[in-house]
Amino acid sequence: MTSIDDPEWLDNPRLNEWLALGRDGFPAWAELTGGGWDFTTGSLPRLEQAVRGRHPDWERADAARDEPFLTAATWYFGEVHVRNYGALWHCSPEPQPHAPDRIQPLLRLPKEVLDEEEAEELAEAEELCEDDFPMCNALGMVVAVADPAAAGRLLETLEGYAYWDSVVDRALALAAGRPAQNPGSRPLPGGPGPLDPGRPGQDLAHWLATREEAFGLWARATGLDGRLDFSERSLGLLEDVLRQRIDTLGLGDRLDHMAAVERYRIAHLPNAIRLFEDPVFDCALWYLGETACRARGARWIPLRCNNDVDAETRPELSVARIGRRIGPRLELTAAVHRCLRDRTDPSDGYGPLREALSALD
Repeated sequence: MTSIDDPEWLDNPRLNEWLALGRDGFPAWAELTGGGWDFTTGSLPRLEQAVRGRHPDWERADAARDEPFLTAATWYFGEVHVRNYGALWHCSPEPQPHAPDRIQPLLRLPKEVLDEEEAEELAEAEELCEDDFPMCNALGMVVAVADPAAAGRLLETLEGYAYWDSVVDRALALAAGRPAQNPGSRPLPGGPGPLDPGRPGQDLAHWLATREEAFGLWARATGLDGRLDFSERSLGLLEDVLRQRIDTLGLGDRLDHMAAVERYRIAHLPNAIRLFEDPVFDCALWYLGETACRARGARWIPLRCNNDVDAETRPELSVARIGRRIGPRLELTAAVHRCLRDRTDPSDGYGPLREALSALD
């Protein structure tokens, strides 16, 4: 059985026939839905509205997934990925045994543009089923947004490209210099689109502004006002503050839970340490990230799939080096966990906060 990495997934009768149906049906679909479709990322909320106007719930959309309306809508959605980010269409050349009548068009960046280091990192992550290489089930996503509760989902599919921004640049350059996989499909001028679209970016901006406003009061409360200057050396002081806070909370005998939290990426364990509900630790996360930004030229990026923090209560947090993808990204809460481990036992996984910034080297 072939896999998505095999060349025939990029060029086969099943995929080519489906692409032709979507492309040929697009002019009539565009006229039916009011015209003005420009393949920009900003058109995706309108696309969702068009889908829900035709199919008001998931069940009816799923039953109609092979009809011309959703085929053209899915083709348009996928072309937004192709023209703004350099993604390629993929499809299995053979029907899947469990769904022989269904075409599942997939979108993914071309792996051929990865450099040697990126390819090795991705291969290692794939072995552990932990890779973040962006891939999108185009038809599945378009069908899903028929559910009103899924509003904004199409824009969210673009967030994965933020971690691979340099790869996106190379993918677009490659697409501009060779025949298009799909006739007429070319990168848009000025692509790619925004890397942090929609609600996650808004949530992160609010979270950052709130923590920055509270920083002065928080720093005075720690007794380190004026010494927490966002330098790398100040992270040693921050580490001492966090250890003192553990003692104040009476949690010193329960630090063994930190290993499980770090290993399994679980932010809240029942009856364990709920550090993320504590204001000292909450502000410490912001300070660590801001230090990475100010001392190492990093930038904040919201991560919907980062389970280090509770997605219901605050935006997912990470920082990325400008000009490169996050790989490996600096996971703030994991760094905080490690700095609280036993300093005297090397096997306990202790790592100073300052050392955490080496992820951005």
